[in-house]
Amino acid sequence: MVTAKKVFWTEAAREDLFKIFRRIEGKGAKNQAIEVARQILAKTALLNTQYPQGTVEPLLRNEKEPYSFVMAGFYKIVYSVVGDQVVVETLYHQRQDPTVG
Repeated sequence: MVTAKKVFWTEAAREDLFKIFRRIEGKGAKNQAIEVARQILAKTALLNTQYPQGTVEPLLRNEKEPYSFVMAGFYKIVYSVVGDQVVVETLYHQRQDPTVG
């Protein structure tokens, strides 16, 4: 049985969500921006118990701490498990080449 963990968002992840929203909204698609944000928030809420189902993030596989990701639409939600928390580290579009470090 999986132990429930608290989901914590880093400041960087919050900023990523805001940037995603603003980028979509800036294209005149406010309703779509709201829907994408809802999908991301709903998926991260599920991480409290479904964190083991994520896939190891290949770009970060050599890091000391293991990072995993789940998808919400076209967006990767990258997270780590630290103690009793699931830490949402960053969000990005799957076609984006994120800069790490």
